[in-house]
Amino acid sequence: MVSTVRAPGAAAGFTIIELMLVVGIVGVVTVFALPSMRDIVTTNRMKTVSLDLYTGLTLARSEAVKRNNSSVAMVPAAGGWQNGWSVKCIDTGGSCGGADVTVIQGEAVDSSLTLTGPGSNITFNRDGRLSSAAASFTLRAGVDNASSPMRCIDLDTSGRPKTKVDTNHTDSDGCN
Repeated sequence: MVSTVRAPGAAAGFTIIELMLVVGIVGVVTVFALPSMRDIVTTNRMKTVSLDLYTGLTLARSEAVKRNNSSVAMVPAAGGWQNGWSVKCIDTGGSCGGADVTVIQGEAVDSSLTLTGPGSNITFNRDGRLSSAAASFTLRAGVDNASSPMRCIDLDTSGRPKTKVDTNHTDSDGCN
């Protein structure tokens, strides 16, 4: 059996060479991990915004049915959908309690994303159908982005929102 005897006063720990080797390995791993981490963050932001928008549309539709009111609308903030939105019950016959009521307020979209939608309010009838033509929203992070593909939220005249993801990474043909 061999035992090592440490000289008196010798310190236990890492040498500078071992420390520099570990720092170098961590640096190389970081260089390769950061780009994919950025894509993950962008994709999660897009999923969150599309889910918030979908939830707002579903809530507006259900409020119109619940209140038996044809004036429940999803309204873009000043400056467009990119700056947020709100679901409002617009009082036309006392169905909102005597005043316009904001049911929920959507936050502005992160500046790294682009949200486009119809040019006006989306109003639901008391049966949950749209009072106007079908509407569509698109959410992008750049153009033809393969790592974070475009997302679409479509409303047909029945008022039911549907979320789609672009599969061919070509924004010009919409979500397919």
